[in-house]
Amino acid sequence: MRILGIFDDHNCGCAVIEDGKILAAIEEERLSRIKFHNGTTEDGPPIRSLKKVLEMTNTSRRNTDYIALAIEPPAKLQRRVLRDLLCVQRHDRWIYHSIFSKSIRWDKYFLFYPYWYNAYRIRQVKRLLKSVDLDGIPIELMNHHEAHAASAYYTSGWEHALVVTLDGQGDGLAGSVYYGINGDLIKVDEVSSFHSIGLFYNFITWMLGYKPNRHEGKITGLAAYGDPQKTIEIYRKFFRMNGAEFQYELSKKVFQHAYPQRSNYDRLLLATNGTFKGFSPADIAAGVQAISEECTTTWVAHHLKKYLAYTGFSSAKVCMAGGVFSNVKINQRVAELPGVESVFIFPAMVDGGLCSGAALWAYYKHCPEAKKYISQMRLPHVYLGPEYTEEEIVQSLKRANLKYEYVENIEDRIGALLAKGKVVARFNGRMEYGPRALGNRSILYQPTDPTVNDWLNKRLKRTEFMPFAPSSLAEDCESLYKRIRNNKFPAEFMTITFDCTPQMHKKCPAVVHVDGTARPQIVYPHINESYYRILKSYQKRTGLSTFVNTSFNMHEEPIVCTPDDAIRAFQLGHLDYLAIHNFLVYSDATKEESTSDS
Repeated sequence: MRILGIFDDHNCGCAVIEDGKILAAIEEERLSRIKFHNGTTEDGPPIRSLKKVLEMTNTSRRNTDYIALAIEPPAKLQRRVLRDLLCVQRHDRWIYHSIFSKSIRWDKYFLFYPYWYNAYRIRQVKRLLKSVDLDGIPIELMNHHEAHAASAYYTSGWEHALVVTLDGQGDGLAGSVYYGINGDLIKVDEVSSFHSIGLFYNFITWMLGYKPNRHEGKITGLAAYGDPQKTIEIYRKFFRMNGAEFQYELSKKVFQHAYPQRSNYDRLLLATNGTFKGFSPADIAAGVQAISEECTTTWVAHHLKKYLAYTGFSSAKVCMAGGVFSNVKINQRVAELPGVESVFIFPAMVDGGLCSGAALWAYYKHCPEAKKYISQMRLPHVYLGPEYTEEEIVQSLKRANLKYEYVENIEDRIGALLAKGKVVARFNGRMEYGPRALGNRSILYQPTDPTVNDWLNKRLKRTEFMPFAPSSLAEDCESLYKRIRNNKFPAEFMTITFDCTPQMHKKCPAVVHVDGTARPQIVYPHINESYYRILKSYQKRTGLSTFVNTSFNMHEEPIVCTPDDAIRAFQLGHLDYLAIHNFLVYSDATKEESTSDS
């Protein structure tokens, strides 16, 4: 059975699955070059990613069984929002604002906006499908968080798991809890978007002068430089847990819309009454990181206890998806909870993963007999995007008038260049799916220079607080990272941090954060043989089984997709070398290297 999955909002994209396996998946931003491309705005629908996945998989109306959309049926969403607003929350300011306030984007009353908006989205997607001759194929609709849950559970390879989702908001919810049991996802709880820890983190991101829903990772990195104890008590007044329920206390002081949750940051800031004045940005960031870890782990621990009682197990595997779980420090804290055996975070954990999640949800709905094979459906890799032929690459290099040579053993040459302290941009094979660069669209450098975070980020016009992440040989990872043994699977995708061993602190300071953690990608030869060979080549020359891996892109741009994208970023970043397929490209500042190791 073949299913096309589509998500149309921010981080929109498309995926094709067949018999439960993802064949291709691409976020629209990689092709449009518009960061966080939003298909419901002037950015336009995800037509490029749709056409590309259809082309890559030879998919057409003749072999497409269903089309899955991560959009809740409009009437169902409307009922949920009204029930939450009028029967559950019953907050006078929120009710008044939802009835009488008009939309920011459309002149529609907010009380009935949920129905109108999702109906509009469905109409737009149907027009998109008609443009590629896919109209008339049965469409499956599902809630945003159902798709998040499906993306994590159905790619984990685990028959039994606690499945949790958390993000800013989606279809009226900010989170959900499921029990994954023998291929069935049993919903046991949900989190109202009125009490979203993700939206609270967005607000603090804005308050610190960064872009909400884009720069939260900077806040996570900055937090390590601050003292959470200086601000944590303030945060507990603004966001807390009521038993196992999230409570966004600060939002109760301002008018809020029922749907969508459009936070009025100026009013929220006024409602803080200046309590953050006098604190450094690092201490403010440390506090929001601490309260987010505290609330999320409290919530997960509560449901973990109930799950263990329900199943009779002594420990549990935990699957996670949603934007909150792009926070790698939160993921580490969840993994360290008593009773957690191991965790898995869907690599495209943000909304770019919803196209795959929607397709997987639809597949197991229509093929329930396939649930018995779920243990065989572990995600093998995320190299699910487009790749380019040697001829296409040569044409791009010639257009750019670059000096290059063909190198038969390009992996060994890259290892030699890294050992000599050169910065090498790597473009090879199929593009990664999700926010992490995992060797095919990466910039590589030696891990011994602790100043690299400053000078290389300046070249790339970035202002990151996080150090660069490491790629490490899988066979050596237990000597590099503490408590990684049970969580090597998520470490394949760079979705979790670990405390570093003394060996890492001493020999690889460039990839160890100030708090002593790192966010590794562990590399196996059977997953990415070419990338593994680069690591082995570097290890042969230096004795180190780790090097720096940062995403191949300029600041505020998507990761490169095409050869032309790679050439442009290589030139703008003033990098030393570009290894594109088997071609080694020289910058203006580098001289031709000898093929020997001398």
